[in-house]
Amino acid sequence: MERLLLNLLASDSATIQEATKELKKVLQNPDSVPVLCQLVVTSSNPEVRQYATLILRRRYTKGKYWTKLSIPVRTEFKKIILQALEHESANLVRNSIAQLIGVIVKHELPTNSWPEIIHYVQQLITNERLENKELGLYTLSIMTDVTPDAYTSHARSLVMLLAQTLSSLQSLGNPAAFYILETLRHLIPVAKHDETTLHTYATMMPLIMTTIQAFTETEHNNFAIQSFELLDELCENMIVVITPHVKSLVHMCLTIIANKSTDELLKVRVISFIGWLARLKKKALVKHKLVEPIVDMLFAVMMSKPEEDDDCSNTDNENTVLTSATQTLDLLAMHLPPEKLIPHLLRHIEPGLRSTDDYVKKTSYVVIAVLAEGCAEYIRSNYLEFFLRCICEGISYPSPVVRNAALYALGQYSEHLQPEISQYSSELLPVLFEYLGQICSYIKQEKKEPHAVGRMFYALEMFCENLNERILPYLPKLMERLFDILNADTSPHVKELTLSAVGAAACASEEHMLPYFETIINILNNYLTTEPSEENMCLQVQAVDTLGVVARSIGEKHFAPLAATSLDLGIKLLRNTVDPDLRKSLYGLFAAISTIMKKEMAVTLPEIVEYMIMSIRSADGILMHFKDDEANALTVYDDLSDTENEREDEEEDIECTDNEDDNDEEIDGYSVENAYMEEKEESVMALKEIAEHTEEAFMPYLERSFEEIFKLINYPQEDIRKASIEALLQFCINLSKINTDEGKKALLKALSMFIPKLSELIRLDEEPTVAICGLEAYQTLLRQVKSDVIAGIGHKEAIVNCVMDVMKDKTACQDQEEIEGIDIEAEQDGLLIECAGTVFSHLGRVLSAEDFALYFQTMLPFFLKRLKMDNSEAQRSFAVGTISECLSGLKHMTAAFVSQLLPTFLQTGAQDPCSEVRSNCFFGIGELALYGKEAVYPHYPNILQTLSCAIAKETDAAARDNVVGAIARLIITNYSNLPLEQVFPVFVEQLPLKADFLEHKAVFQSILTLYQAGVTLLQSYIHTLLKVAVIILHEEKALDVETQNLVMEFIKSVQRDFVNDWNALFTELPPEVVTNIQRIFS
Repeated sequence: MERLLLNLLASDSATIQEATKELKKVLQNPDSVPVLCQLVVTSSNPEVRQYATLILRRRYTKGKYWTKLSIPVRTEFKKIILQALEHESANLVRNSIAQLIGVIVKHELPTNSWPEIIHYVQQLITNERLENKELGLYTLSIMTDVTPDAYTSHARSLVMLLAQTLSSLQSLGNPAAFYILETLRHLIPVAKHDETTLHTYATMMPLIMTTIQAFTETEHNNFAIQSFELLDELCENMIVVITPHVKSLVHMCLTIIANKSTDELLKVRVISFIGWLARLKKKALVKHKLVEPIVDMLFAVMMSKPEEDDDCSNTDNENTVLTSATQTLDLLAMHLPPEKLIPHLLRHIEPGLRSTDDYVKKTSYVVIAVLAEGCAEYIRSNYLEFFLRCICEGISYPSPVVRNAALYALGQYSEHLQPEISQYSSELLPVLFEYLGQICSYIKQEKKEPHAVGRMFYALEMFCENLNERILPYLPKLMERLFDILNADTSPHVKELTLSAVGAAACASEEHMLPYFETIINILNNYLTTEPSEENMCLQVQAVDTLGVVARSIGEKHFAPLAATSLDLGIKLLRNTVDPDLRKSLYGLFAAISTIMKKEMAVTLPEIVEYMIMSIRSADGILMHFKDDEANALTVYDDLSDTENEREDEEEDIECTDNEDDNDEEIDGYSVENAYMEEKEESVMALKEIAEHTEEAFMPYLERSFEEIFKLINYPQEDIRKASIEALLQFCINLSKINTDEGKKALLKALSMFIPKLSELIRLDEEPTVAICGLEAYQTLLRQVKSDVIAGIGHKEAIVNCVMDVMKDKTACQDQEEIEGIDIEAEQDGLLIECAGTVFSHLGRVLSAEDFALYFQTMLPFFLKRLKMDNSEAQRSFAVGTISECLSGLKHMTAAFVSQLLPTFLQTGAQDPCSEVRSNCFFGIGELALYGKEAVYPHYPNILQTLSCAIAKETDAAARDNVVGAIARLIITNYSNLPLEQVFPVFVEQLPLKADFLEHKAVFQSILTLYQAGVTLLQSYIHTLLKVAVIILHEEKALDVETQNLVMEFIKSVQRDFVNDWNALFTELPPEVVTNIQRIFS
């Protein structure tokens, strides 16, 4: 046997193959097991001892192979391996023996067939000699890692033993302490359900922190890094253990980072953990005044000069301290209220921008950039002008380090702060074009790629993409420069960036790109029709992407002649590629073409849909990470297990799976390559869009697409979860348009799966963006699919309970800790609550007024609470806006709430400093009058007093428009209760509306109400109102069909009854207005 194992360890592959065959034969004999066991103890060669252990471990990973051994053999086996563990001197072999014990314990402990092992380990742990203690703790850490569930009944006593042992250690920086922390981590799945054990963990936290700090001060730096996994898992599974210690944890982290001798990888780990805390315990960070010291630390880390002076912010995939600090700052921006974060950052940003040190200045720009997404609204209201002025200066700065950071900031602001940033096009575009010109010259002269060119293209692309018609004066120059680069002899990477920029320009300029259309298509065809080299593959992928963008933007009629050819070319490419990037781009192209070809795509759908479903189901790109570099050895062990008899057993006893995978114990984890995840996401989004545009042509694929994508809705990657929600939503909308019994049945079946799943995601998903996506899906369903959404059992309750949970901060993505006096809300928290409010108001569209009133009664206190003056403007605006939107659903039941709501609306409308809140109040007053009817009549004088004061002093255009809308609703409801002679002239003076054009609907309803009632006062204003009506139609300020019809009805009535007024106005109108009005009425 020893000779065979030595041959397996040989370097000659022929010898290994021969030894493998021979060993397979030997292992078919049950007597080989004791021989292998003896080798573990007796061989003088540590490699042989280790190999024998590994073979046994692989052999007995599955319980059925272990139970086939006779009881005497098993007993002897256990006895020998315990002896081996005790006497083994080589670390690697001892580790393997401990892992073998862990595998056997998994089979023996549930039936209590090996009570000695726990006793043995406990004896070692309580032994006075540190070597024995260490061996016992190591063995326990391995045993609990292999199968934590087996220790459910022992968890309480084991955790108590670990607590006692840790507190008794004379030095906390040694391996014994690390094995205790590892075992505590492994026991979390079984410990989290037991209150006593939870309490033990909580009392251990100060000592755990001291232990981690001790590791940082010894040579066991890796122990410190790995110990943060315990803290991560406590955050994820036992947050109650972490909560009382947030302040101490942050101070520990800051101390470790401040130590100049701390290893870089440890700093990365510690900074990332602070990001975790920002996500989960933001209220505690604010309460304990920890935001400021964290910000100080991040700034200090970010402004240190890197060892390699490269592109400052292009570190997305690098595990560096700078990347980690940037990502943690991003999490702070996403999860903290901006007013709790930005003032602390400004203390560093402002002097940083004045600094002469390039790296300090660069850091200020990176920080400005990172804030853009999470704090967009706050920046928009308070700092946009200041930050943009800084960015304008930064992109012209001579130092590339600073300039690239400023370009990064410009790209971020272009992405997250539209449309405001586009107003700076006249200042920013000339600078960007100057750089583009420099790049062209550099490429022509140097024949190589300029440094950090990606940053310039990122800024240019993001900025141009959203410019719309503002790009037109610059378009000829931009296209000339881009074509120059594409024609130059430069790297595929630069050409890829340039093709992407062409797409961004097309996106902004739309049909104005026509003069360049033919040239673009010729350039793209060059990459699409020639076989790319490995180096040029990225250009084919980008060419497909750009073709898709052009198809969407150039105009349907212009791309239609190319649509079928592009589709055929795409299918041909798809048949001949296994590249996930190209497949992803092709799916996007097919989705773009579906917006043009629509049902004409039917003939190609069978093949296209099949490919997309394959991508959705695919496990390509999933990487297994093996423990102890055993990946190569696994196949050998698999061969050894795969004897003929066992294969027959497998066939006979299919059920005997033990729910175990052969390789489970060897696998440390899984990851998925980004390209394959992006392909999967794109296939989901493309199916959604193709279903939307091909309509009934997609019918044959609806059910299967729904079923396959439904399986992805809990996928680990959040973008795929969101894409799945959006696709399933679209499929439900498609089903709702099938007016047959089968269609209704299919819709109700889909909703019976989708509605509860959305409820689960909204309440349990830890990513706010996923919860928001789920709430938006509810909104759309209630708006488009209507009452069928709540037809299923429990659907109505599921939706209401989700809204209630969000309002109470009870969902998994909200910080559920209640801290007195601390009510903080990040911008994405506000968006989550806003979405929940919109879902609730939409419920009023599908419930009876009586049912909705019961739910409204329950929800009203949550809305009114947010209307208090100590809440943010966004919260107050949300509260009054949501209440107002609910009144149309309450209908006649509104009367019951008038006495509670009207005084609040009147007071807030008169006094709130925020124009948006006042505007929503005026809207609410009008809606109360419209639906409260008789209950509001006695309050008309008070209402008019408030509205009259508002008209006199209100400066905000939208708020004034909503005052007019409120007066319109008073007229519609009971004009006889109004002093029309005083009210109507002021009303007419405000027309047409200046900002909130949705209110034109109420305005013209009120005018028609008076007109149809024959109110004589109206005659004096016919000419003025007619002119207003014509302007509204000509300028397309009647925003929906219903409003257009009301305006046209008024014009037709005047044409019929006041011919002279109509003819007089007609002669006054400019020719283009006359032509347009004639076209509208034709």
